[in-house]
Amino acid sequence: MQDAIIITIETMRLSCIIPAYHRHELTTRHVEECLKSTRVPDEIVVVNDGGDPSLRDMLPRSGNIIYARIEQDILWNFNGACNLGVWLSTGDIIAIEDTDHIPDRNLYKEGLEAFNGTIDRLGVYRKVVQISELVKPMEEWISDRNWGPNQMTSLMTRELYLKLKGQDERFGGNYGYMAMSWHDRYNNIFKARGNGKGRYYWAIVGDDGEPGLKRGMSERNRRFYRETSLAGHPQHPLGILNFQYTYERF
Repeated sequence: MQDAIIITIETMRLSCIIPAYHRHELTTRHVEECLKSTRVPDEIVVVNDGGDPSLRDMLPRSGNIIYARIEQDILWNFNGACNLGVWLSTGDIIAIEDTDHIPDRNLYKEGLEAFNGTIDRLGVYRKVVQISELVKPMEEWISDRNWGPNQMTSLMTRELYLKLKGQDERFGGNYGYMAMSWHDRYNNIFKARGNGKGRYYWAIVGDDGEPGLKRGMSERNRRFYRETSLAGHPQHPLGILNFQYTYERF
């Protein structure tokens, strides 16, 4: 019988998952800032969710970037993009990050220190910054307000993501499924949440966001999300990766 592998801060692998669409310059800046972190992720998985393929050639070649592109342009397929990113990753800790949520320099280093076997998810507070600030280095960004943690942007163990069964792609195209459904499912299985106060993402605002998307959740969608989370419905009958994709490592 093999001895159990003990994961420590020194051996813990971190995978950053960035679903992206048509905001290629912001996505590229996001990756560049990740690479300047005091604890650089072991891999950064950028999932181009059916967007213009030019993103591939805009990303830095650092040796730890995985670039994937979903061939179908499924409107707001955040659910599927996250599933694909986690599927391609190898990290013990998963950082799921929207394109417009850029990690502060020390977020990964201090965040990993919180995963000492007693928590499985770390909520992270956000400093709101106008996109016009991005002409300056991060150290000079000025925040105009703060937001609390976001259910859709956080650090969690791979084990938790698998226990939550990823994201249900029957709701691909409906913004906010994760925010609504995961809250209830997570409360049924979690060990403890970590308090991310003092650790920040920079939430970038002031551009047009993803074009053509309506982000509000209808009452109908809210009901679906709630019913799914409470009933523990299975994944899409065609599997959790219900699309065609390609990927490569830079």
